Amino acid sequence: MDTRELVQVLKDHNELVEVNEEVDWNYEIPAMELLSGRVNGPAFLFNNIKGIKQGEGRVLAGHFSGSYRLPHRRQAMLVGLDPDITSVDYSQELAKRMSSPIRPIEVASGSCKEVVVEGKDVNLFNFPFTFHAIGDGGRYCFQQQTIIKDPDSDWMNVGHYCMEIFSKRRAAITPYAESNFRLIYHSKYEARNQPMPIALVIGGDPVCYLVATAPLPPGVSEYDAAGGVRGTPLELVKCETSDLLVPANAEMVIEGEVRPYETLPEGPKPESFGFSAGPRQEYIAVRINCITHRKNPVLLDLHQGLGGGGTSLCDASFRVGTTLMTRMMGFPFKSSTWYTYFGGTCTVMSAKKRLYPEPYPGYRQDLEDSILASPVLACMSNEIVVDPDISAYDWDQILEAMMTQTNAARDVRITYDKHQRMTLESPWAETEDLTKYHNMGHIYSKHLYVDSTAKEDMPMGVPRTEFETLFPADLQQKVVDNWEKWGFKTKIDWHKKYNELEYI
Repeated sequence: MDTRELVQVLKDHNELVEVNEEVDWNYEIPAMELLSGRVNGPAFLFNNIKGIKQGEGRVLAGHFSGSYRLPHRRQAMLVGLDPDITSVDYSQELAKRMSSPIRPIEVASGSCKEVVVEGKDVNLFNFPFTFHAIGDGGRYCFQQQTIIKDPDSDWMNVGHYCMEIFSKRRAAITPYAESNFRLIYHSKYEARNQPMPIALVIGGDPVCYLVATAPLPPGVSEYDAAGGVRGTPLELVKCETSDLLVPANAEMVIEGEVRPYETLPEGPKPESFGFSAGPRQEYIAVRINCITHRKNPVLLDLHQGLGGGGTSLCDASFRVGTTLMTRMMGFPFKSSTWYTYFGGTCTVMSAKKRLYPEPYPGYRQDLEDSILASPVLACMSNEIVVDPDISAYDWDQILEAMMTQTNAARDVRITYDKHQRMTLESPWAETEDLTKYHNMGHIYSKHLYVDSTAKEDMPMGVPRTEFETLFPADLQQKVVDNWEKWGFKTKIDWHKKYNELEYI
C-alpha cells in the first residue's frame, strides 16, 4: 500500500472529504484537521493550497485520527482489520504481526524518484509544509520517517520525530533522549566525529508509521517489523546521495546529513500530549542535499494537538511498543499503555499477577527504578501500576483503582532531579526547573509513580463488583450472544478478553 491507495481506502469507508477550494498552509489546514478530530469527523485531501502551483503538492490530513475509545480506528483499516476492533484485539494483532518480521527487498528504482532535485535547487519552502499553531517556532512536518543506519552493522533505524523547516536547505529534528536514533548518533557518529547520512521520508506504506511510532528495542529494524505487519516485504530503493535504503513508493524523500555537534534552535510546537512543547532550544540539525518525490506529491499533515492524528497514532502505537518493551525487559506486566489522548505522558501498567505480597522488601522500588532505567519507558513523567484485572486500556477502571487502592502516604512516590526527558509539562515547570534545560532536549524533571494495586486479599466477596466478576462465565456469554436479539443496539464493552490476557 502507498499514500494514493491509503486515500482510496479512506474514500471506500466514507472517511475522506476531498477539498478543491484554495486553503492556506498557514493555520487553516491544521485547524480543519483538529476540529474534525474533535467530533470524529473525516480526513481531508487538500488539492489546492495557497502559494503552491497546481500539480506541485497536495496535503492529506486526519488520516490517522481516531476517537477516544478507538484511537486506532483508521489505522486498523489500513492493515485490513475491522475499524471497530477493540483496543485489546488491535494491540494483540499488531504485536503478533510485529513479532514475525519480514526483511525488506531492494529494488532498482521506484515512484519516489519521478522528480529529483539536488544541490542549490533544493528548497523546502516550495512544498506545503504547514504552520500549525499560534506561537510555533516555524513550519513543521510532524509525519516523516527518519532513517539512519548503524555504521557497524546492517541495522537500519526508522524513527518518527518532528521536523521544523529552518531554511531552504536546513531543518531541525527532535529525537527523544532515550531513542535508538540518539544511541546510534551520539555513541557512534558523533563520538567518531563523522557526519551521519539521514533520509526523511514522507508517504509510502502507512504501516511504516505505525511501527516507527511503536518504540522497538535496539537492533530491531522497523522495516522488518513493518513487513511482518503487512505480511509481505517492503520494497526499498537506494538514496541518490547515500547508501541508505528508503521505501520505493514514498511520496517524498529528503536526503541529507547530520554533522557532529551541529544544532539548530527548534520549537515551540504543539505536542500530542496536549500542551505546547518548549521553550525554543537546540536540537539536531540536518543539512539537505537532495529531494526526490513523486509528481504532484501528497504530503502528510499530522496535527499534534488533542484530537489530531498525532494523538491517535501515539495512543494506538505506543501501547503496542511499550508492551513489547516491558515483555522483552522481563517486567511482570501483561500490558502497558502510554496514554496521550488526554493523560499527557502517563503510562499505565497492568500487572501479570498480583504484586503483593512482595517477593522481598524493597521490591516495588526496585521495579520502579528498573522501569526508569529502561529504553523508552524512562521518558515518561507519570506512571500508574494496577492489578491484572484492571484494563490498562480503560481509563474508568484505572481511575477506580486509583481512588480505591491508593494510600497517598504509602503508595505515591516522587523522584526529584534524576528523570531525563524530552519535554517538560507545565505542572512540573516550577521556577527552579527553568535552569535545568540541557542541550538538545535533555531535561531533568520529576517523575510520579502511583501504586494502585490491591495490597491484600479482600476479606469477603469478589474483588471488583462488575459484569465480569459478579456472574458465571457461561451466563456472561449468554447475555453477550443474545444482546442484539433482545433489541439492544449499543455496542457491548466486555472485558473478558482482557481479563484472560497474559501477554500481548
